[in-house]
Amino acid sequence: QTCAARWVAGGAVVLFFVALAVLGIIYAKPIQDAYQDWRAEKLVKEARQMAEDGQVVNAIMKAQQAVRISPDNLNAIRLNSEFLTYAKRDEALHFLDRLEQQGVANASDRQLRIRALINVKRSKEASQVLEALLENEEPNDTLMKLAEEIWGESQRNAILLRSMKAYAAKHPENKEHSLRLARIQANSKIDEEIATGMRRARELAEGDDETGLHAVEFLDTFENLPPDEASYLIQRLRNHPKATGWHLVAALKRQLRLDPVRRSLLIQETIDRARGKTREDLLPLVRFLVEQGEYLQVLALVSEDEAKGYQPLLENYLTALTMLQRFGELEKLVNDPKVMSLLNQSVSAFYRAHLAFVTKKPPEEIREALIAARNAADVERRAELLVKIGEYAEARGYSDIAEEAYKSASLIPRTERAGYHGLLRTAEVNGKTEALLKSAREANGRWPDDPTYLERYIYVSLLTGQELETSMQKALSLLEQQPQDQPRRLMAAFAFWRLKDLKGATTYLQKMELNHLTPGLQAVFAAIARDSDTNTAREAAIAVLQKLDSKARMLPEERALFEKAAR
Repeated sequence: QTCAARWVAGGAVVLFFVALAVLGIIYAKPIQDAYQDWRAEKLVKEARQMAEDGQVVNAIMKAQQAVRISPDNLNAIRLNSEFLTYAKRDEALHFLDRLEQQGVANASDRQLRIRALINVKRSKEASQVLEALLENEEPNDTLMKLAEEIWGESQRNAILLRSMKAYAAKHPENKEHSLRLARIQANSKIDEEIATGMRRARELAEGDDETGLHAVEFLDTFENLPPDEASYLIQRLRNHPKATGWHLVAALKRQLRLDPVRRSLLIQETIDRARGKTREDLLPLVRFLVEQGEYLQVLALVSEDEAKGYQPLLENYLTALTMLQRFGELEKLVNDPKVMSLLNQSVSAFYRAHLAFVTKKPPEEIREALIAARNAADVERRAELLVKIGEYAEARGYSDIAEEAYKSASLIPRTERAGYHGLLRTAEVNGKTEALLKSAREANGRWPDDPTYLERYIYVSLLTGQELETSMQKALSLLEQQPQDQPRRLMAAFAFWRLKDLKGATTYLQKMELNHLTPGLQAVFAAIARDSDTNTAREAAIAVLQKLDSKARMLPEERALFEKAAR
C-alpha cells in the first residue's frame, strides 16, 4: 500500500472510534434510563407478588427499591402510593402528589388520596377531594364507603344523592348507574326518595337485559310489597328472558307468602314449569324442596340417571333417599362406580358412615367410618361438610369425633364461628374443662362483642380459679346490661364467692330461679349457698341438692363443687 492509502485507512479507523465515543456519550443516558426502568418494572412485579403472598414488609421494601432505581417510573410511584397508603404512612401523599404533577393521576389515584388524607387526619381536604370526584365520576362502592367515613350516613346519602342524580341526568343511557341510584333512594329515610327509587327500579325491571334482571332481583329484596306489586314481581321473576332456576324459586317463595293455603298446588306448578330445564336450573328448586321436606317431589322431579350425572343434584337426591328411609336404594347408589367417581371422597365417606349407622352396623364400624369421613373432609377442606359431620357425630354420641371435626371447621374462615360453637358444646359434653376454656378464650378474642363467648369465658375462668378479679368486673358489667338474667346473676355471685366475699355473693343468690340453670350451674349455686351465713340460702342449697341428680352431666369442677356442698 502507498503511504497515502495507509493514512486514509488510519484516519477512517480513528473516525470510527471517535464516532462510537460520541454516540456513547449521546445515548449513554437513555440506555441507562431504559435499563433502570426495566429493573424498576421487574421490582414492581415482584413487590405485587410478595404483597399477594402476605409478605407486606418485604413488598414495601421492594417497592421503595424500585422507585430509588427509577424515580420517574410511574408504576413504581403508583405502587409506593398504594402500599404507603395501606400502611397509613404520611409519605403516601408525596407519591400521590407526584402523580398529579405529572398529569397522570386517575380516579383510582384520587380515591387513594382520600384514604391517605383520612389516615393523616386531614378530613377537610379529604372531603373536598371526594366532592370534586363525585361531580365528575360515577359513584361506586369505594366512594360510598369513603363518603360514609368522612361525612356519616345521613350527610353521605344527601351528598351522594345529589351527585348521583346529576350524573344520571347527564347520562340517561347508563342503566347500571340508574339502578345504583334507585338502590340509594329506596334505602334512604325520605319517603319521597323511597317512592322515586322504587319507581325507578320498576321501570328498569321492564328491561329484558342484564340490568333489568338485576332490578327485578333488587325489588325482590323487599318482603312487604303491595299485592299488585308482588304479583308483577312474581311474573317478572318467572318470565324474564335471563331468569334462572334461582329466580323461579324466588317467585315460588313469594307466591307461598301471598297464598300459603295453595302451597301444594303452587309447588306442583313450579315443578311442572321446571321440567326440561338444565340441571343447573333444576338445582335451586331441588335444594328448596329438600329444605321444605318435600323429598318425594325431589324423586319425582329428578331421575336417578340425572342425579348420577351432576354432583350437586346427586347430593340432594341422596339426602331425599335418606329422609325417606330408602336405605336399599341409598346403598346401591353410594356403591355405584359412577357415583363413586362423581362424589368427592369426603362426601362418599360421609354417606358410608351414614349407611353404617342406619343399617345398624357395630358401633366400632360406625366410629371408623365417621373418622374416615372427617379425615377426608379435613384433607379436602370441605368446611360445611366438617360442620355437618360434627353435628352428625355429636347427635349420635361420638362427641370426640365431633370435637375433631369442629376443630378443623374452626380453622376455616367461612365456618369459623360454627366450629367454635361446636367446640364449646363438645368440650362440655366430654368434660374437658381446659379445652372448653381454651375455645372460649379464643372465640372471645375473635368475637369480643358476642356475649355468648364472653359469658362462657368468664364462667369457665371462675370455675378453674383463673383471672378472678378481671372475671368479676366482666361478670358485673354483663349483669348490668341484663339485671334479670339468671346465669349472669349466678356468675356475679360465683365471682364474689371465689374472692371470699360471702356477703356479696349471697346478695346475688336471692330469688334465683333455678329452673333456668343447668345441673352444673345448680351445683355451683348449691356450693355458694351452702357457705352462706343466712339460713335462707343454706336451706335453698339443701333443696337443690335433694333434687339434683348426682348422675347429671357436669364438668369435673362442677361435680367437685356438688360433692363438696353435699358433704
